[in-house]
Amino acid sequence: MNLKEYYQKVNSEKSKSQDVAWLIKEVSNVEPFLWGETELTPQLVSTLDKGIKRLSSGEPLGYILGYVPFWNCKILVTPDVLIPRAETEQLCELVVDRVSGENLRILDLCTGSGCIAVALATQLNCKVVATDISEAALKVAKQNAVINNAQVDFICGDLFKNVSGKFDVIVTNPPYIAEEEKEILPSSVLDFEPHIALFGGDDGLDFYKRIKDNVRPYLSPRGMIFMEVGDTQAERIVDIFDKDFDCEIISDYFGFKRFVIARSRK
Repeated sequence: MNLKEYYQKVNSEKSKSQDVAWLIKEVSNVEPFLWGETELTPQLVSTLDKGIKRLSSGEPLGYILGYVPFWNCKILVTPDVLIPRAETEQLCELVVDRVSGENLRILDLCTGSGCIAVALATQLNCKVVATDISEAALKVAKQNAVINNAQVDFICGDLFKNVSGKFDVIVTNPPYIAEEEKEILPSSVLDFEPHIALFGGDDGLDFYKRIKDNVRPYLSPRGMIFMEVGDTQAERIVDIFDKDFDCEIISDYFGFKRFVIARSRK
């Protein structure tokens, strides 16, 4: 049996066809146009069968492979961290497009896998500090900094705890799913991704409120906060920051109001 025949055999769910194809490509390290010429070995069949079984159970492809592509980086992922999404790549793009200058200081709150911090450190002339409350997540984030040759200082702490100094940019993709939304989450998220990184209190806004209440000592004059938010939360987050910040809402590539940028007035 060759790889093309194997793909046709296991690809019974059309909704999963892209994930199945990507799994085969990554595990075999063979491009699809060569699948018809590539015979399977017993070891490769065994590895692929195990991956297909995990995929069929609803487990996200990123956890099965152990990594995902993210912007200009390869990001390792384990069940201790969220799998980075395309929206978060756009958050990084916004930072790169909106900030400039030498010796920038950037703080990434709730870093998780470190994808934001690592990507920005590879693109900007800046000092990047990243925090997370989870030591297990930080272990993954540190590995990602190493494999992507990124200079990031990681701190274990809840938001600003153990952080010192002021930053020109604070960026965050915090937990923002409301507790009441648990019932509508797909099982691939609810059953596999870490809840500590998903849920942000009853209304999903707890972390944004805490950031607003505690950010002042850490933000440079005219500093900027870049936030990824839930697709129905943007206006409410602007209400949280509006008293002390000039806010801008930006939609993601799918048209959802996904980002809020807050610039200090003082």
